[in-house]
Amino acid sequence: MGQRILRYIISFLLLLAIVEPLPVQAQQRNNRQTSQQQKKKREKTLPEVNYPLMNGIDVGVDILSPIIKAFGSDFMSAEAMVDVNLYNRYFPTVEIGYGGGKAVNDYDIHIKTSAPYFRLGIDYNTFWKKAHGNLLTVGLRYGFSSGKYDVTAPDVSDPHYETGAALTNLTDPIWGDSSNYVHEGMKYTMHWVEFTFGLRANVAKHIKMGLMLRIKHKLKASTDRFGDPYYIPGFGRYDSNNTGITYSIIYQLK
Repeated sequence: MGQRILRYIISFLLLLAIVEPLPVQAQQRNNRQTSQQQKKKREKTLPEVNYPLMNGIDVGVDILSPIIKAFGSDFMSAEAMVDVNLYNRYFPTVEIGYGGGKAVNDYDIHIKTSAPYFRLGIDYNTFWKKAHGNLLTVGLRYGFSSGKYDVTAPDVSDPHYETGAALTNLTDPIWGDSSNYVHEGMKYTMHWVEFTFGLRANVAKHIKMGLMLRIKHKLKASTDRFGDPYYIPGFGRYDSNNTGITYSIIYQLK
């Protein structure tokens, strides 16, 4: 009889050892859930950053084009930009530059261009709610350039002709005389649109660095009847749509 009672007591104690932690574990789970809910509630109730209408003016210069020129590019541009920070969301932008260079095409024709250009547009900052001040932007630009260009051919003699007429000269069909293929001071105009994707980061007090990808699409152009320019400052190759990159150092005015 005593042994039976002892077995009952031991069985009861084992049952308590198994059952007692269950409410404790349930309570711990409830505590964790409550803590997570409170954390989410606090995150939702954190105030958003409210920026005023005006948040400064940024001015910058492109430093990538001179670097590329130093490594052997035929063309170079000097470009400056100004934009206004509105609500840390909208950035109306003006970009002004002057570019030029010369190249030789597949027919040994020498083409030289130099002219000013400008772009007008706006960027939208997808990080506008962030307080860190860095920008991730998408934007749109209208670009325009108007200037002069030269198209000339060197005087290269053909050994198969006894007269030594230049290969690249033009021959008058009536008089038979040849003249050099030289057309200088021809005029062009170009209109284009750009879709931009940019990243701008703070590197020091009031100093930022900006990288921008530009997808350029030709809208309208006019050139001289004697030949097209090889290169349009601010746009790139004349005979194609282009993709370009600018890398700028920027100073924020307060």
